[in-house]
Amino acid sequence: MTPFGRALISWLAAIMTAMGLATARAQQDTQSLNYTSFAATSASPVQIGYYGAAGKDCSPTAPPGIRVIEPPKSGVLTIRPGVLTTDAIKGCGTLKLPARILFYQARAGASGNDHFVYETINADGAVTGYDVTIMIHEVPKTPSPGADKPI
Repeated sequence: MTPFGRALISWLAAIMTAMGLATARAQQDTQSLNYTSFAATSASPVQIGYYGAAGKDCSPTAPPGIRVIEPPKSGVLTIRPGVLTTDAIKGCGTLKLPARILFYQARAGASGNDHFVYETINADGAVTGYDVTIMIHEVPKTPSPGADKPI
C-alpha cells in the first residue's frame, strides 16, 4: 500500500472514531436530560433554577457551572449570583451556599412557545442537562384611567 493510502485509511479511522465518540456523548446527554416547562410574559423574568454545592464535610463549594447548549429564540437567559439556603443535604442541617440562579426573560412582543437547552457541570465533572419549554403569554393590558367613562 502506498504512503498516501495508509494516510487516507488512518485519517478515515480517526474521523470514524471521532464520530463514534460524538454519537456516544450525544446519546449519554440525551439519557440524562431533564424536561420542564414554565409560563412567562415579557413583564418580568422567570426563575428557571438555582444551583449550589457542598462538600462531603458540609462546607460550601463553588456552585456548578451553567452552559447554554441551545439558546432561546424569543427571550434572554441571565445567570445571577445568589445564596441558596437548604436543608436538603442529608446530615448537614441548614446550609447557606453560594449559588448561580438562572432566569429567563421573554422579549417584548414575543408570544407562543420558546425553547432552550442548558447543562450544569459540578466540580466533580458530573453533567446534568435540562430541556426547557417556555409558554409565553401576552402581558395583560391595563385600561387607561377613565376608559370606562364615556365622554
